[in-house]
Amino acid sequence: MLLKLGSMLAVVAAWFGLSLLLPGTVLPGPWQTLNVLIENVADGQVHQHLLATLGRVAGGLALAMAVGVPVGIIMGLNRFAEKTLDIWVMVALTVPSLCYAILAFIWIGLNETAAIVAIGLTSAPSIAINLWEGVKNIDTRLFKMAKVFNASRWMIVRRVLFPQVLPYIMASLRFGLGIVWKITVLVELLGRPDGVGFQLFYWYQLANMGQVLAWTLLFTLVMLFIELVILQRLERRLFAWRPEVRL
Repeated sequence: MLLKLGSMLAVVAAWFGLSLLLPGTVLPGPWQTLNVLIENVADGQVHQHLLATLGRVAGGLALAMAVGVPVGIIMGLNRFAEKTLDIWVMVALTVPSLCYAILAFIWIGLNETAAIVAIGLTSAPSIAINLWEGVKNIDTRLFKMAKVFNASRWMIVRRVLFPQVLPYIMASLRFGLGIVWKITVLVELLGRPDGVGFQLFYWYQLANMGQVLAWTLLFTLVMLFIELVILQRLERRLFAWRPEVRL
């Protein structure tokens, strides 16, 4: 924890040092940026836009996991599925996120459904690949041992497969969340009238660097809260049974 705090303070110190060398219109300092963010919160701007973004992030991540996790697990367990789907997963991965957003808005309309579909489909291939590689590395000897003890298929899935796959699902969740945040900002910039991405684009058009950095800081603080307070605690609780490895 101290190392993380130290690294954050180092980044803030570097930001402060650079702000002394550059004009305030180019790079406002951390305190000026924090004051702008506090003013936005006091004005009531943050609540509406942040909730809109978080709703799209949650919906997009849920869709991405619902698509990517089953595809990745099936590809890792079944050789035929792997050979059939691998090329299409790679194609879906290489298509720019901008294409997904434009197609979703044209086909579905400028609404929340289109935004969530664009976010989910953009992120799903990365999650599928992560699960695919993870499932291929599970210990197959445990399956053989379970069969020796005449374990049922459901017992094997619940006691052998799921515990080995769960760490990769959690890793995919954290990995996918990072991608979903970035895609959400792009989608909001293109076709939504609210959200953090909309605000970033609005202040960019006005060349207001203080507001751009304030909304970026808000974005970063929320991400750190989700990662450090929610996901890491959840991971520690789920995997408390694993011994700690120290080198």
